This record gives sequence, C-alpha cells and structure tokens, in this order.
Amino acid sequence: MDIEKMDPNLAAVSGNCEGVKFISAHDERISLHGVYFDETEGIYRRVPEEVAKLSSEYMVALGKMTAGGRIRFITDSPYIAIKASIPYFSIMSHMTITGSHGFSVYADGFFQNRYSPTPKAFAKTFAKGEKIYFADKKNLLKPEGKKLIEIYFPLYGGVSELYIGVAPESIIEKAPDYAITKPMVFYGSSLTQGACVSRPGNDYISIIGRRLNADYVNLGFSGNGNAEANMVDFINSFDGSIYCFDYNLYANFPDRVLPPHYSIYERIREKHPTAGILLTDKPCCDYDKNIQREQTILDTYERAIANGDKNVALVPAIDLFGVGERDSCTVDGLHPNDLGAMRMADAFTPAIKKLLGI
Repeated sequence: MDIEKMDPNLAAVSGNCEGVKFISAHDERISLHGVYFDETEGIYRRVPEEVAKLSSEYMVALGKMTAGGRIRFITDSPYIAIKASIPYFSIMSHMTITGSHGFSVYADGFFQNRYSPTPKAFAKTFAKGEKIYFADKKNLLKPEGKKLIEIYFPLYGGVSELYIGVAPESIIEKAPDYAITKPMVFYGSSLTQGACVSRPGNDYISIIGRRLNADYVNLGFSGNGNAEANMVDFINSFDGSIYCFDYNLYANFPDRVLPPHYSIYERIREKHPTAGILLTDKPCCDYDKNIQREQTILDTYERAIANGDKNVALVPAIDLFGVGERDSCTVDGLHPNDLGAMRMADAFTPAIKKLLGI
C-alpha cells in the first residue's frame, strides 16, 4: 500500500532540481547559528567531542545532533532547494522523520515548507549504515522579491553536507544581525532539544527566537541534562543574554549523583553577574508528580531573590502548558507536541522579555 499514490498531498517534498544553482552552506554570505562545523570530522556540532566525552558516552552522539542549528541569508529566488547529507539516523516511534531528521524553511519569519528524507530512503540505507542524501525543491509562495530565509536543522539527526539551491539569476546577500545578538542559552534534556514537535522551527526555543528576533543556542540533550561540571563550564563559555535551564535532578534516575540545583545557578551567576537567569521545570499534564522537584527549583529562586538577584526569573511547570486541555499538549504525557511547544513559548516569552528589558 502506497499512501502517496492514494493522496499526493502526503508525498515527501521533492521536485526536479534541474537548473537549480546550489551553493555550499559554508558560503560567506550565509550565516550559521546554534551549531558549528567541525572541519576534522566533517559534521556540524553543538558540543566539541572533548567536552562530550567528559560527560557520558551518550553525549558523544547527542553533541552531534543539530537541534537549534540554523542558517540565514537574503535572496530574491522564487524557490529554495536543499541538498543535504545525513550521516547517521535513528527512527523514533513518537516523532516525525521531518522533526528528527528534516529541515524547515522560513521566509521573513513565515514557514514555507519542510524538507526531509523519505521513509523509503531510511529503509533502503538503514541496514547498510550509509549516509542519506536528499535534494528537494519547493516554490516559495510569499513574499515575492527579497526575503530573509532561515533554514532550521534537524532536531535529532546530524548534518554533514548542506547545499542551498536558488534560481540561477537570483541574488544572495548576508542576513542582518539578530536584534538580540548575544544568544539565549537553553540547557536541559529532551524537551529542550525539541522532542517531539513535528518539524524544526516548531520547538519552543525557535518560536521564542523568531518572536524576539534573538539568537539562541539549544543545549538540550535527551535524558542527559545532568549538569556535569564540564557541561556547566561549556554553558558558561557562551556570552549569553539569558541562561535558561530545566535541570531538575532526574528523580526517575536515582542512581545518578547530580549536583544540587542551587549550585548550578551559583556557577552561572558567578561567571555572568548581570545576565538573566531563567529557572524552570519540565511541564507535565499530570502536574502533581512534579511537586517535589518544583519545590527544589522554587527554593533556588527564593534564595537567589533573598540574596538580592534582580535578574532571575521563575516559570513554574504548571504554567508551561497553560490552562485547559493540558493532556492535548503532549505525544506521551511528557514530551510536547506542536501545541505544547507553542504554549511553552507563550509562557516563557514574557519572562524572557522582562529579563532582557524589552
């Protein structure tokens, strides 16, 4: 049974790329954010391998996942094509392939379409361990003329090669800087990384970034937001505008020996005495299970306030999914779907704006 033949609207985004002018994502007119390119290994990374190895064996793989990665440029091309190579992949039972291993394209802040390898491509190459290559083209519906293009990287996959296709006669120019150039730094686990929204750009951090025209770094690592000493050092290596972390002691992993919550706040504040710090917890539709964890985070917040910190904020877990139909905000009772991520962005945005003074 081929659902794409039954309903062509469900087919993978693709098109004839004949005549398309492809440009390397390393072109100087294209700015890269949220990740960096490791010349030695030939992949995009969030975390250097030497930092990841000091944390855990899982972090070595998680540091290569490109959550929060973006490229930006200006073009008047009537379409955008993407040619990409994904060096490793793992199909997830509760997240779309587009969200985990695809790209999203926005023009002037408006979503245009998603670009991702097909399930057939996964099935064909999975057993061989080969890279997946795909090339897709989609006409941009609006606006015409010059537009700011943002391309969001896969949330759980990796990227080793990336080329951007435009019409041969079109121009490409460097995008303007973000209005907030110092990145917002988000640290946490799978919810921060982007599980389980339908596509890149729908994760709550990306939504906030677009709303505020702010640069950001996504340091969410599934099941591994453990705040190891070297990871806190890495967080502190960024000259951020705010630091948001949902590190919350992982009560479901009692064997892990983790640093006290307040100590993480202290280390960030010592390194960045005037930056905003936003404390939060994981949202959950069965909120009562979070009470003990939430009290720990509240204690940190109240202690910081008592010590005179005027640049710290708290967004309680109960606020993150809003009021009403909270059970519709997740795919599994914990990880937000698109609705859950939007509500999280709604909850975070006022607190972040206050910390940024905007």
